[in-house]
Amino acid sequence: MAGPSSQPQKLSLSPAPKRFKRNHPQRDLPYDVVEKIFSFLPIKKVVQLGTVSKRFRNSWFINRKLHFDEDFAKGRGREEIMWILNSVFRHHLGSKIDSFRLYFNHDGMESKAESWIRKSVKKGVEEFDLDFRQGKKPFQIVSDLIDVESIRVLKLSFCELHLPLKPKGLCSLNTLVLRKMPASEGLIQTVLANCLLLENLELLHCSKVFHLKISTGKLKRFRELKVVECTDLSSIHIAAPTLRSFFYHGYFSKLGFNGSLPQLKDVILCCPPARSCLEMVRTRNLLLNLVHVACLTVTSTFLEGLSQKYEKGDLRAMQFSLENMKELHLIMDATSFCNPHDISSFIRNCPCIEKVFIDLNNFSFGCGYYWEFRAKKKFQEDSQPLKFEFLKYVKLKGFKFERPELELVRLFLEKAIILENLALITPKSRHMQFGYVDAQVYKHCFLTWRASPKAKIVLYEKDSSSIVPKHLKTWC
Repeated sequence: MAGPSSQPQKLSLSPAPKRFKRNHPQRDLPYDVVEKIFSFLPIKKVVQLGTVSKRFRNSWFINRKLHFDEDFAKGRGREEIMWILNSVFRHHLGSKIDSFRLYFNHDGMESKAESWIRKSVKKGVEEFDLDFRQGKKPFQIVSDLIDVESIRVLKLSFCELHLPLKPKGLCSLNTLVLRKMPASEGLIQTVLANCLLLENLELLHCSKVFHLKISTGKLKRFRELKVVECTDLSSIHIAAPTLRSFFYHGYFSKLGFNGSLPQLKDVILCCPPARSCLEMVRTRNLLLNLVHVACLTVTSTFLEGLSQKYEKGDLRAMQFSLENMKELHLIMDATSFCNPHDISSFIRNCPCIEKVFIDLNNFSFGCGYYWEFRAKKKFQEDSQPLKFEFLKYVKLKGFKFERPELELVRLFLEKAIILENLALITPKSRHMQFGYVDAQVYKHCFLTWRASPKAKIVLYEKDSSSIVPKHLKTWC
């Protein structure tokens, strides 16, 4: 086992490389070609280049990417931002604007913001990203402001969107993102009924979402759905046969599927601790819709809902098989009661699993009476016949060398017969110090447990492992 590791330093003994004369192929390009290239760069970059080269000082006049987002606004007051935007739109000579992004405090300046939006629409804008979270009240967007055919991507933050039942435009819309704003059932149904090219829908921290129905029978391209912390949500029903990616943050008791999801491959499910037995039941029902999923990210609450339950006096486990599952990312909730047996029981039902990531964070297995007198014995018994025939990579983040954690490490090392890499990352808040004797003891244990001779076992103080989960931990 390798010792505590950070990013290795490399020492080069090779002679210094020879210096070559730099070529500047852009000098040989026609002016109009370079101007064309510059027109597709974000305006902030174009302005920076213009200060370096007098030749392209005015290239921003035809720029297609007018990005005045949060990054642009840093260090600038509202008056300065308004002056810049007014100048850009007043002098803009291009016939086309591809995207317009705006991060702006609109209080008392609604007409200004509306004028910039209208000017972008006149030049065939395809992407809007309008963020008004700095304001005191949501920015009002009337239908004629954005109800146009050119828009493909619409991202709105802290707005109120008003659409007619049958919009005249928006027929090209493929991505809709609503963040921190009202999103009524009527609005969502209008979008689903009229935007037939819609592929992605995101509702992030939205209000006035009570009974959400996502029925996409008419939408042949619908691929991705995100519903994150919509606090007013009472129920969500999904009938989307073409859905491939689903991210949900909320209580499982509110979530239901109608019909099969044969194309669903990527799923992220984050749920607070269960409030009732009903949520446990819903968790089990939810599992039936994950049979085609290849990559799954869940919180430990999800595994709690699948744990063994007493039925007529007997402790029984749920029978299921996720044969298509290749990657599992488990995020441990500090308030959950998940134990090593819950984890091993779930992975046991994923016979083709290749990668396992477990974020322990500040979680500590509070293995009390139930674990010591029930689950631990069951864990050991069920582990005997186990074999993870396809498991190659395991990463435990926040590893503290506690006994239940070591039980999991032993399980993976003994049962993963082709394991290639086991990465153990110690917590940031706790500096792990090992003496020579400690290191030798753990090394001996790990090598003794290891079933795969080629398995590399590495302990990191910082997560510098090249093996990372497919799903980012911060999703929105």
